[in-house]
Amino acid sequence: MQRPNTDSIYYDEFLELQKKLHSKIRELRKSRGMVQEDMANYELSVRQYQRMEEDPTAIVSLWQIFKLAKAHDLDVHELLDL
Repeated sequence: MQRPNTDSIYYDEFLELQKKLHSKIRELRKSRGMVQEDMANYELSVRQYQRMEEDPTAIVSLWQIFKLAKAHDLDVHELLDL
């Protein structure tokens, strides 16, 4: 997985996107009465999902975003509607 380069002119903007997505996935999970362990049903290991909820910078790939959307019965564009 490629992580954003801190020297990039887009770094701060990308970090803000990660923070918003981080908040949204936590809120979605809790509002649906799910626990972190439920994410394993969507090909996200418990540890991987825990890292995403603990650290917004752990959300780096489109594949992760796709699986998060599936976990919440959303299309990717709905998940990213921040």
